[in-house]
Order: sequence, then C-alpha cells, then structure tokens
Amino acid sequence: MSELLTSDIDRADALIDLSNIVRDRRLGGSGTADLIRLERVGDALGVLYGSAETLMYAVADDSLLISKHFPDRRQYSSLRRWADQGLIHVARKADPVLLELADATGLPIITRDRFVGHRREFPWLDGSDDAILEPLADRRGEVRLLHVTLQPTPDWQKSHHEEEDLIVQQGLRARPDLLTRRWACPEPRCPWHDPDTARFALVPRWKDGRLFCDLHGLDVVDRGPRPKIAQIKVMVDGHERHRFPVRENEQVIVGRGEEGVTLRPWLTESLRLQVSRVHLHFTLVGERLSVSDSSLNGSRLIRKDGSVMRLHAESAYFSVGDTLEIVPGIALARSGRRYPVELAVDRLPVSHTQPPEATILT
Repeated sequence: MSELLTSDIDRADALIDLSNIVRDRRLGGSGTADLIRLERVGDALGVLYGSAETLMYAVADDSLLISKHFPDRRQYSSLRRWADQGLIHVARKADPVLLELADATGLPIITRDRFVGHRREFPWLDGSDDAILEPLADRRGEVRLLHVTLQPTPDWQKSHHEEEDLIVQQGLRARPDLLTRRWACPEPRCPWHDPDTARFALVPRWKDGRLFCDLHGLDVVDRGPRPKIAQIKVMVDGHERHRFPVRENEQVIVGRGEEGVTLRPWLTESLRLQVSRVHLHFTLVGERLSVSDSSLNGSRLIRKDGSVMRLHAESAYFSVGDTLEIVPGIALARSGRRYPVELAVDRLPVSHTQPPEATILT
C-alpha cells in the first residue's frame, strides 16, 4: 500500500487525512484502525481521476502511531516504517497542517471532517466546493469519493468546534470532569502558575494517566472548582472585535460608559447618542445566562431560529446561537464554548523582579 503515498507533495493528486480515514469503520476492515481503508480510498481516487497511478500526501496525528489502535501488528509495523521513511507527515494535530497545505497547493483533502473548528483561521473553507473529497461506501463495500460543498457556519458553531478540537488535542474528551476544575502549573514563571491572576485558564494535557502543563511538562495542581463561565463576543459589522466572560453569580455591565465592558471604541458620534452608559446587565446562574436591558432606546434579541424580541427595560435568557443587536452594526453574540478559556480578571499576572530558577522538564 505504500505505493499509494508520496513524500513529494508536488507529485500528489490529493491530501489524505490519514487518521480520519484509517479509523473510519464505515470504510470496511476491523478494529479501531485498519489500513485496508487506506487502500480502498486509494482505489476510489484512481477511479475518480481515471488513472491507476494516483498518489496521496498523507498527514496523521501522532496519536495514530500507537500500537493498541491496530489489531494487526503487521499493519502497525508498516505504518511506523512509512512514517520513518517520510511517507507520512506526522503532526501533533493534523488539521492545521492539512489546511495549510491545501491552501498553498490547491489539493483536495480526503476526509470526513468539515473543519468547522478552523473556519476562522481558514475563512476560504466557507462555501468551498472543491476542498474536501468525502469517502462513502456502498452496501457492497465499494468506496467512492464525492466533492463536498462546505456550507457557511454560524459563529457560535465555530466556537463550539474550536473547543471540541482543543479538548481532543489535550486528551480530555474522555475526562470532561477535569475541565470543571482550576489547574495551576507549579513552575513560578509559568503564565498559569496562579489561576487567580492569570489572564487565561490552563487547559492541561491528559496522557498516560498524567495531567500536566504543556509548556513545562509538570503535573498540575488542583486549585478547586472552576466557576461556570459564559463567553460573549462584541461583533462590529459582523466581525469579532472583543470578547468578555460572565462568571456565575457576578453581574457584568455593558454600555458606552467606562464601568464594566465599554463599547466606546466602536461607537461613532451618532451611535453614542443611541447607547446608554449602562445599556445591559448580564448575569449567569447555573447554566442560564440572562440579559437585562436598562437603556433608553432598547435592544433587539435575535433568536437562533430567526425570531426577534424587542428588549426595553426588561429581561430575557441569552442562549447559544442568539444575537443581541444594540445599535445597527454593533451586536453581542454568545460563544458556543462550554469551557471558555478567558477568565474575568481585574489585574495583570504578577511579575517577578528576579525570576526564579526554571524547572522546565526536557
């Protein structure tokens, strides 16, 4: 099967998301991973292009190169050999590599992934009809490749998938309970040494029964339960300009005044007259985020289903997928993340006059 792969991208007819393909049970084979799926996709590429000598440039997550995924030890040995020979581009996370290569070369990617978590990073994906070749197997097990049109994705879905990608990358998909705690790195110079002063929350990595800081390789310390947080984005003419958190049982003010979150940087002289100093209040209780309008001119709450509710001196729940229009061109959108990394802090991380000795593990 190595004859299907090339280490020279200039000779490739397509890119292949190898981890995605060899783990797809719908393409036949047995076990968590099976190279027969690679062979069937290679045959389908030849049929699509009308050539018996098509080549693929393969990119794989490093997690694929673990023997337990392959019931057939010979397949695992072949995979390792191909990686050593440079026939497989192995990366910590394959998606960004695949998309960068696709952007640079124009080659399609053979995958079932829609890369929703990377749509902001690679905006050309939205609406593309030639970026992805999806493998489909019929009842007889024969595989064919179909071009997929990538429909534009709402911002909240992009946020949700970005978070899912991060959780998978950090090995935390099977341990979501770990995301409900605050973690600290024991290295004093680490940005995540003190969760109370850090500007961002640490998303540690879980591997082989260890939970550790990616930056220093040290086992992290549990600092107690992490407060529930909802993340809100300030959208100006459809583009994100700022984001802020609302923590459980803490009220956040939004308006043109200096208290809380100010919208002044994006308000023209005429728009300032339409935005109150204290325009909105946000409160998070449990999983439910509520917004109260206390302005003179009100706001428009646009639900995910397209229905519109006028808010004027009243309150409503603000759900994922909803948009709150304050004035034309300026709106607030709730992020689709369940565990947003931004923390609401009032001060910068502590700086040391004389940095302590590093304890970085190599």
